[in-house]
Amino acid sequence: MRVQYIFLFAICFCGTAMAQDKIHKKGGEIIEVKVTEIGTDEIKYKLFNDQNGPSYSMDKDRILKIVYQNGRSESYQSNLKDPELYADQSKNAVKINFLSPLLGYTQFNFEHNLKPGRSYELALGIIGLGKRQELGSIYDANNQTNTLTYREARGFFLGGGYKFSKLPDFVNKGSKYTNIMQGAYAKPELILGVYGQNKLINSSGNASPSDRETLVFGGILINLGKQWVLGDAFLIDIYGGLGYAFDSRDRKRDVEGIYYDNYVGSHFALITGGDSGVGFTSGFKVGLLLNPKKK
Repeated sequence: MRVQYIFLFAICFCGTAMAQDKIHKKGGEIIEVKVTEIGTDEIKYKLFNDQNGPSYSMDKDRILKIVYQNGRSESYQSNLKDPELYADQSKNAVKINFLSPLLGYTQFNFEHNLKPGRSYELALGIIGLGKRQELGSIYDANNQTNTLTYREARGFFLGGGYKFSKLPDFVNKGSKYTNIMQGAYAKPELILGVYGQNKLINSSGNASPSDRETLVFGGILINLGKQWVLGDAFLIDIYGGLGYAFDSRDRKRDVEGIYYDNYVGSHFALITGGDSGVGFTSGFKVGLLLNPKKK
């Protein structure tokens, strides 16, 4: 009989121990409680060891998850990063570098959002699809006739980057991005391209056309920019970047005066700073969201 009492007591004790809920806070602390109410922004509970005592409340933003007495768990995250809040927004966009045709090339971009605050962007540039770029002037033997010649560049470049969007300085309850594709950002980017163009040879003080040359260029850059989404359909992206860059130009021969080129270091989407190894980029892009969801 005594064994039976001990067995029943053990069952009751285990049942009581399992009847507690556990709040796992983001800081690592675990609180044993009895959850009494789950609101939109907060959880109300009583301490498990003092269920006749006062009720407490805690913001959901401070909670990692709750494990209930029956083993079921619920996870929580900041409203700002909750993907469900953006389920009705497009996650893809196509863009064009709006002023690039005036600089002798046309650049297209595709952006895909992975989650709030994170996206990747791919670029394709067609060198030569744009306004003709001047290379220099050709003079006759008497240095009297001035004939303008052009680069006639033909080639392409590819780019890819990962975008980190900035969170608001202050977050209020219920805050979220107005659009998941909008905001200030930093974007590490890799660019690599190749093109052929005309070149001039400086001979006896007179510049004359010669064969074409092929140049390879590339860079690893950090871009800072800001993107706006208007009407959940149209977007504007302004940015500038700085980083490491290279090209295949033989600058030693340039310095000796064999080559004459007004565009040293200007590789359309990327400007290289001579032998310094520094590269610059900038742009003004406009675009459209793909398949925007109708509300």
